[in-house]
Amino acid sequence: MTTFLLIIEYIFFFGLAIYCILKKNELSIFYLPVLFFVDKIVSVHHPAFLYYGLVCLLILMLMKKNGFFFRNNIWALFLIIYFLILLTKSSDLGLIRPYVFSVTWLFLLIALIPNIYKKYPAAVVFKELSNASLLILVLFIVNALAATFYKFSPTEMYGITSGILFGNLWAAAFNTLPIALFVAFLYGVSEKKPVHVIISVVSFFFIMLTLRRTVIALSLLGIVISLMTMLTRQKAKMLFVTGGLIVVIGYLIYANTSFMSEFKERVELRKLDERELAEEKRFFEYSLLYDDMFIYHAYSPWFGFELFNSGGNYGKGVLADRSLHGDIPNLLHSSGIVGVILYLLMIGTAFWQALRAAVRYQDKLVFLFCGISFLVYTISGRYTEVAATLLIFLVLLSPIAQQEEPAVDVDESKAV
Repeated sequence: MTTFLLIIEYIFFFGLAIYCILKKNELSIFYLPVLFFVDKIVSVHHPAFLYYGLVCLLILMLMKKNGFFFRNNIWALFLIIYFLILLTKSSDLGLIRPYVFSVTWLFLLIALIPNIYKKYPAAVVFKELSNASLLILVLFIVNALAATFYKFSPTEMYGITSGILFGNLWAAAFNTLPIALFVAFLYGVSEKKPVHVIISVVSFFFIMLTLRRTVIALSLLGIVISLMTMLTRQKAKMLFVTGGLIVVIGYLIYANTSFMSEFKERVELRKLDERELAEEKRFFEYSLLYDDMFIYHAYSPWFGFELFNSGGNYGKGVLADRSLHGDIPNLLHSSGIVGVILYLLMIGTAFWQALRAAVRYQDKLVFLFCGISFLVYTISGRYTEVAATLLIFLVLLSPIAQQEEPAVDVDESKAV
């Protein structure tokens, strides 16, 4: 497995990063989620400074070509400055380094995306998004097959130690998959690309075996919304063909693999039927933080406790070293009410930009999917999982790209 991970790291991180710097120019932005996803597959880079250095170099290259891009979303700049000021209060910079880099990159890129999209036709943006998403799904499948072959499961997520394994991927690392599946499947049905459809459907069956409820639900939602784009008389035939293809692939997997028995076994391992929503600790976090800030005055409600250092530092340690899961509680504990307000203003600006640009039926469905995905992940948590969060905004803001006239759009789609 070590050899496999080294191959993935050198080809799909270092190789892809260098290729993007030399060849892809501003289109490199679409492949950053791939690099971040590879980081989760590999887990430990050799050496780490090259990982941070190459990503920073890519983003600096994009910033250089886009001048005063913060005019698109000034709140992103304010949030970065505010977080840098809060760093002076941090007791262990080494511990929080990955999160600081991740959120700084994310805030920068949210402001950068509109600037870049305005320079390219919608067809180019959609194609690059689909290429990056397809690559993520392929890497996910290949990693699962390799981890299963080598019986490599260091995290033993939910006690799963046999059958299909996922290597270093666990918990929020799977959050990227529904967004990638949505884009790849949508491109497949829109542009009549069977490979995209097949890989998306196969990925969905692998995703079901992760037993991540939000990831499974959003993946299914992505497929449904993609099919909704074909609810027209002109595309009725494609809808029928795609539905038939999904049924055939599903039947082949059901009839020729142990998928169903393995799925049932994992459901029993996780004991999903015993977990009620009210018992979820992430909903208990809100009351704990309220008590900390306004009852016990343990730390400032305006500026929080300390960046990304919640484990054991809230609720008088009632949940031991468990870190805060929900995004809002995490932000509130890290940066206080000021940080939450700046974050919501930045996010609200991005969604408003997307909503104004979403004039076509497909754009509105894309906005709907991204809105639901972002809301679900905000509740379940981990905005620091930058591959997923960045990919959401890359998809959300895609209507900002140059829209062709209908007649031209037909010719362009044939050319692609």
